[in-house]
Formats: sequence, structure tokens, C-alpha cells
Amino acid sequence: MDGRAVVTDKAETFLRGLTPRARGMLVRRLESDRSVPSELEARRRLILEAARAIAESRGAARQAATGAPPDMRRLVFSAFEPYVIEERLVFPVRGFVSAATLSHVWSYAANELRSAEVAAWNTPETAPKLPNEAAFREEAAKLEARLFDTLARHIAAIADEPKLQQRFMSRIGGEVARREIDEMIAVRDRLQDLPTLSAAIVHLLETRSVDMGLLEQIATYLATYPNTAGWVAGGVFRRQGAVTPLIAFAKLLARGETARRVRATPAAAAFVDLGLAVADRSASRFQTILRGSRNAADATAQIGVFRSTLGELTTGLDIDNDGGWQPRMVAIKRRFSDMLFVEFDKLLPAMRRAFRVQETPYPGPADGAEAAFLCALFAATGKSRDILAVNGLVGRLTPLVDQAIELYALDLPTKLRDLDGEARLAALSAVDHLIKAAGFLYGEDYASHLRRSKEQQLKASRPAA
Repeated sequence: MDGRAVVTDKAETFLRGLTPRARGMLVRRLESDRSVPSELEARRRLILEAARAIAESRGAARQAATGAPPDMRRLVFSAFEPYVIEERLVFPVRGFVSAATLSHVWSYAANELRSAEVAAWNTPETAPKLPNEAAFREEAAKLEARLFDTLARHIAAIADEPKLQQRFMSRIGGEVARREIDEMIAVRDRLQDLPTLSAAIVHLLETRSVDMGLLEQIATYLATYPNTAGWVAGGVFRRQGAVTPLIAFAKLLARGETARRVRATPAAAAFVDLGLAVADRSASRFQTILRGSRNAADATAQIGVFRSTLGELTTGLDIDNDGGWQPRMVAIKRRFSDMLFVEFDKLLPAMRRAFRVQETPYPGPADGAEAAFLCALFAATGKSRDILAVNGLVGRLTPLVDQAIELYALDLPTKLRDLDGEARLAALSAVDHLIKAAGFLYGEDYASHLRRSKEQQLKASRPAA
């Protein structure tokens, strides 16, 4: 085995030990890193080749195991995959496209535009049989070109037909989706350039001294193709996962530090717009959690994400004093705070339902879980009350919540001594949820105090008959 084969074998062994997510992160890092010393370049290429070989072999194995063709819809829209989000934004922006919009476009092409080519891929029975993954990708590229060409011609044909336009928007998800489709059509011819530009920006920001030549090349491209700037910003965010790099590059591009100067440079402004969209996306995620799982860890994490995103935006640029961006920032904040107001209206009633064990119907685990969830939200919000614009609400509720917890902490554990049967089971569940709620509000020390109180009362309780 020659030296190249040895290195390749070792690389594959190492890479197969990683999770697919970790392997993907490593590949993206290697692909975006242009500062590798020349003596390491060959090994870097070997690692990339090994990782791609693993991905291809896994894809082929999955296809062979199931006997089913790949998801053609995903292949057709694969160039947009780095910019796809699950959330629907209130303020749409270049650089993000919702998964729902892609799904609606595919369905519209099959059902409304009567595209037999698209419809054929919707069921395994009608999907064309192709020999390998390369053939599927080749077919996807052809289908993508035909789909967008047909869609663009259709949009142009109904431009002066209000009823047909209304029907179109109702089928593809509304005005926000319509704007996303317009932006996709405008940028698709440049999609292949965008990952390189995003990687170049990340490299530029990570170097100690700004490479003015590289900055000028990027600025020239973005000025020549202004529709691409937001999508490039989306690629940077995907790599960095933070808003600060977007603001930093916007100021570099605008050659200035003020919001007014950045706004005067359209390409730079697109990076700030993407940063605001990140906050908008966080609000949508929070809303989904409230309407769905109501998981305390997920909800409090999203509050933290929203807080840090707003902090990065306002620290990096004087957005609060900018007449253009400030209203959008206020609207996004208000959207988040309005959700919190609705939830906190439920807080004290939920605590009463969960922690008062007096007469039937007794509180159940669902009541306790809801009260603990709302207490977790309240505690997380209290740490961010100023930036979330709920300072007054938190201030008014805090003494009431403190008083309620103190009352239930004194009353509820003592009930364990005298209750039995269904009432005792309800009290045990209520105490456990009270401990969890208190932990969210006041920390583990207080929760441990309540836990000890519970154990003492259980020891003192009368034996079951």
C-alpha cells in the first residue's frame, strides 16, 4: 500500500468514527479554509475525498437497502438547502427560504402547472428508474431548470391578472412565500458562486489584518449582482451561527461604523437585514414551542437565543437610533413580548390549579407540568427583562409569584402527612412539580430545601391502611 493509500485509509477510519453531523462540519471547515499551508494541502484534499466517498457510499447503501429512488424534490432544490429554514418569517429576507415554500412550489408545479415530470416523482410507482446516484443528480439538474423556467413564465403570464395572482399566492403560502419565490428566481443563476463568497468572508473576518484586495473583490461582486448579497449573508450565518460576523462585515463593506453609513450601501444593508431575520426566526421558533411541545428547556433556550441576537445587533450597530431598522426591531421585540404577556397571564391561575390540593377534581401531572413550564419561562424572562421589553410586567408579577411559591411551599408538603389514596397521589405529584418550578425560579438550593421538606413529611406521615 503506497503512502497516499495509507493516509486515505487512516482518514476514512477516522471519519467513519464521527457522527454524520460532525463529519459534515469538518468537511465544510476544510472546504472553506483557504489558508492551509502548501505542505498540508495534499492531505486536506485526501480527507475531503475520503469524506465525500463515505457520503456517497452511505447514500448508495440507503438507496439499495430501500429500493426506493431518492427524494427528487430535495435534489431539485439542493442548491437552496443551505438557506432553508423550517420557520415562516414575519419579515421575509433574502438569504432564508422556508421549507414550506419549497414544498408548495413543488406541489404547485405538479398540480396547477400540470407538470407531468414533477408529478411522476411523487410516488415510487411512477418515478423513473435510473441506474445510479449520478444519474439522479443529472436528472434533478434538468428538472430544476425546467421547473423554474416554467414557474417564471407562469408568474409573468399572470402579472396583470389579479384573480390568478391571488389564486397563486393562496396555493404557495401567501405573500411572504411569493416574495421568497421571486427572490429564488432572481438568484438561482448565481447560486454556485455563493458558498465561495461566504467562505471568503468568513476567512476575511478571521484574519488579523483585513485583506483589502479580497474585500474589494467581494464588494465588486456584490455590487454587480445585488440580489446575491442577502444569500451570501445567509451562507455566512450558516457557517458562524451568530449575528456579530454579519454586522462586522457590513461595516467593513460600508467603510463606516454607523447604521446610516451601512444603510447607504445596499449590499452591506443586506447583512443587517439577515441579522434581523435571525431574531425574527427565533421568535417564530419560540411561537412553535409555545403552540406545540411546551418544553421548558427548548423555550428557555430560545429566549436566550433571542436575547443574544438582539444584543449582538444593538451592540454591533446603532440600530436603535436608525429610522429604517429601528421600527422593524421594535416590531420583532413586540412580537416576542406579546407572546410572553399571553403566557404570563396564565401563570398565577396555573399555579393555583397545580399546587392547591383541597377537593376533587385534584390537580394532575399535566397541571403541574404547565405550572412548571410557565415558571421556567418567567425565570428566563426575568434575566432578560430589559431587552425583551417586559420590565414592567416582570416587576409587577415577581412579588405575586414569590408570595404564591412561599405559600405553597409551606402548605403543600404538610398535606402528605394526612392524605391518602387519590388525594395523596395528587399531592405527591403536585409537590414534585412545585420543586421543579421552584428550581427554575430560585435555583437548586431552594429546590433541595423543598425536597428535604417533602422527605421529612413523608417520614412523619401515617402508615397507609
